[in-house]
Amino acid sequence: MPSRRQLLATVSAATVAGLAGCSGSESGGSDTVDCHTSAVEHGEGDVLDGGAQGTVESGTVRLAVPLSVDDVEETGIDALEVYDAADELAHVIPVSPADAGVMANKVGVAEGKLLYEQSLGDRPLHGRYRIVAVTESGSTVDSVSVEFNCFTDVSD
Repeated sequence: MPSRRQLLATVSAATVAGLAGCSGSESGGSDTVDCHTSAVEHGEGDVLDGGAQGTVESGTVRLAVPLSVDDVEETGIDALEVYDAADELAHVIPVSPADAGVMANKVGVAEGKLLYEQSLGDRPLHGRYRIVAVTESGSTVDSVSVEFNCFTDVSD
């Protein structure tokens, strides 16, 4: 019988892959597949159980990382560190529970949720990234590694 962590990781990976399959479609329909994302590794915490996903907006590939406001407050997450396939620090995304007020006005962000995005480049773009949630003191709260393929504009 799988553990709670294994079950959550599997469900999260499936959810992220499902969401990423249609997200950011420039045509506005579900008939365009932009990105496929899969979680390949997960850390010990549970704040990044929502994973991360590759999305496309206006031809630009973005890495999207959902967080719970409560998790950010309770764990003291101060930043998301994004490492590339060579395990080099590529981006640092500041995090704050105060961002919830701005996020409340974003399309696709539920109440009590934060959605942090980092622009990565034009599609087609393929990559592997490790996202690490850290506190102000630099302690790791959680991590997740994802692979994604964001394809050229594909339509029927």
